[in-house]
Amino acid sequence: MERLTLKNSVQLEGFGIHTGKFGKITIHPAMNDGGAIVFRKNNKEMKASVENVVDVSYATVLGNGEEKIRTVEHLLSALYGLGITDAVIEVEGEEIPALDGSAAEFVKAIEETGTESLKRPAKILKVIKPFRVNGRDDSYVEVLPAESLEIECVISYDHPYLKRQEKHIPFKKEVYKKEIAPARTYCFYEDIAHLLKSGLGRGGNNRIVVVIGKDGILNKPARFEDEPVRHKILDLIGDISLSGYRILGRINAYKSGHALHARFLKEFLQSDAYEIIS
Repeated sequence: MERLTLKNSVQLEGFGIHTGKFGKITIHPAMNDGGAIVFRKNNKEMKASVENVVDVSYATVLGNGEEKIRTVEHLLSALYGLGITDAVIEVEGEEIPALDGSAAEFVKAIEETGTESLKRPAKILKVIKPFRVNGRDDSYVEVLPAESLEIECVISYDHPYLKRQEKHIPFKKEVYKKEIAPARTYCFYEDIAHLLKSGLGRGGNNRIVVVIGKDGILNKPARFEDEPVRHKILDLIGDISLSGYRILGRINAYKSGHALHARFLKEFLQSDAYEIIS
């Protein structure tokens, strides 16, 4: 597995899903020896690393003490899904644009500009023994040894429509592009007022958010029958990319979210449950 970057810079713009404010990003090729995804805002740089996670309330927020970049997970998911290991992302505004609420438009833009091998080995982490972090109630994230990346995700709510969904995928680029990247973010209708009161969800609308009511999806059609759990996998991929490695192992996530993803990743990287093989 080789490190990969973009052939040319690509620019995207739009409104942030939580702030509702306009933002613009430019994803540049990175040809240095860093082997990392780096954000740049107001001439300040921060690596896409779990150590730079400063907030996990309904989204993953990175910060370096001076600047914050909100809602990075969909973009990072697209980069990881396409195998991009090296890039510099110039950010104008507070939040990464939501675009269509999924990772599909990021994927499309990157594929249109093309990718280029850096002809150096990617940084690979191999899981060598089981490791698990428990969250509140019965939620958890765990990893098990495997020869390639696999992901299984289960979501479960005390809700008349969305009681349980589960999805397992072998992590391959074509599987990601077809089955995960197009899945949009979701919310429950009864939570909208609380989100708005908390200053979140101000850029959401019926095009980019799957709104779930007690009897089903209110803004049909969904892109997938199980679009919510697919989006949860999309988020999980973006969050685990903050390890800085291509991961070989099976990840099982049960009723997890950004906060548990970040805690799991920090504790896992401090454990002896993996080895670095390149």
